[in-house]
Amino acid sequence: MFPGRPPAGRFRRIHFALREGDLEIDGDFALEANEVLIVVGNLTVKGCLSDAFQNEDDCSKLYVLGDLHARDLVCGSEVRVTGNLTVANVLYANSFDMDTLAVGQKLSARVFIEEGHQVEFKSLAVDTLITDDETWREVVPAAVVGDFASVLPDHLLGQDGRFILSEALHQDLLTGRPVLR
Repeated sequence: MFPGRPPAGRFRRIHFALREGDLEIDGDFALEANEVLIVVGNLTVKGCLSDAFQNEDDCSKLYVLGDLHARDLVCGSEVRVTGNLTVANVLYANSFDMDTLAVGQKLSARVFIEEGHQVEFKSLAVDTLITDDETWREVVPAAVVGDFASVLPDHLLGQDGRFILSEALHQDLLTGRPVLR
């Protein structure tokens, strides 16, 4: 037996899907746990795109070899885009420091909420950046750092406003409810 390998019969099944050509989804789209989606082309999601972000044991991977456009994006696993990432409304990135949101070109969003996610990009264009990491001020000097309660409604905040309830935020995005005060 190899070190770190689960005992026989306990391997996680990973499901791969490959789409060659542009893919447009009219509405919301959620990647399932242990799903890997590779799009060789552009991906457009007219609703909320979310990955398997609920816990650190389940994850998903999304690779877009082109541009990614979404109304909203909830990212807790790995998302890699070789072109531009354009989020019309809210981009929420939160992980257990294991995954990366990587954008080969421009990352743009009206609201970008970053909470412990590794984020890489060539250029950034956001109207509002909300984060728990002071180093983001080097990129966006006007970033709201650590003061989630000043910009987010109470029902999205846990334990004295120190962290964001990701599932509640996701539900608000799915229903089109505003997430800023």
